[in-house]
Amino acid sequence: MADGRGTGSTAEGGGARARGTRKSTAVPDPDAAPRPDATRAPAADATPGGPPDGPVPVPLGTRAREAVLQRIVDRRYPQGARLVEREVAEELGMSRVPVREALRALVTEGLLELLPHSGVRVRRLERTDVEHLYEVWEPLAVQASRLAARACAAGDTRGVDALQATLRQAESAAAADEGAREVAAHTAFHECVVAMSGNPLLARTLEQLSWQLRLVFGLREEPAHMRAQHAEMYRHIAAGDAEAAAASTLLHVRDSRAVALRSLFGDA
Repeated sequence: MADGRGTGSTAEGGGARARGTRKSTAVPDPDAAPRPDATRAPAADATPGGPPDGPVPVPLGTRAREAVLQRIVDRRYPQGARLVEREVAEELGMSRVPVREALRALVTEGLLELLPHSGVRVRRLERTDVEHLYEVWEPLAVQASRLAARACAAGDTRGVDALQATLRQAESAAAADEGAREVAAHTAFHECVVAMSGNPLLARTLEQLSWQLRLVFGLREEPAHMRAQHAEMYRHIAAGDAEAAAASTLLHVRDSRAVALRSLFGDA
């Protein structure tokens, strides 16, 4: 956790406060899109004499990484916060070994940075970080929508209900002023589109951007017109109109970039 013990304290150099950082007591939305289990991984096919079929526990280092990432995204560890290995381990209820492994991995991924002789801190986003992220995300998001619409046009509509559920979840979260839940719904929307594309290489590529996108989504504003843009994308994808889906996604991503730069860096 950050300097000043406890997850609720303000760490040195903490970033600007954004909407939705308070904890929600709301019951999870039953319409929410299904999400992968955060603590379990699918088991490999059973072999004769091997372990029984069933979920395999995720390594502690992986669980620690995901827990720290989530705290960065929801700003319990704000930008500039110094993280102390021992304190993070106590908070997560783990030994220091998997936490050390997780912090090193996040330094490599660019979300944390080393401090001389004093651990690590959450790296502050620079304008170029956001610009580079959107330069990569834009063509991938557009192609994902195009492929998802083509799949629907070909009769594969398995993801349509889940995609629509994320829209309802976002509206519910916005009405309750639960910013973190709204961000999760918006992220789930884009993940559903990628899943519907049916392209595993595209999915793996976008997975590498997932946490960076969630971080930017969590720090920026979430204006109502962004939800309306998701609804338009949904209509075109469900209708199987590939080029309209691509065009609406391009508009959405570019608008999202403008909103992020305005929220984070005061762009006019």
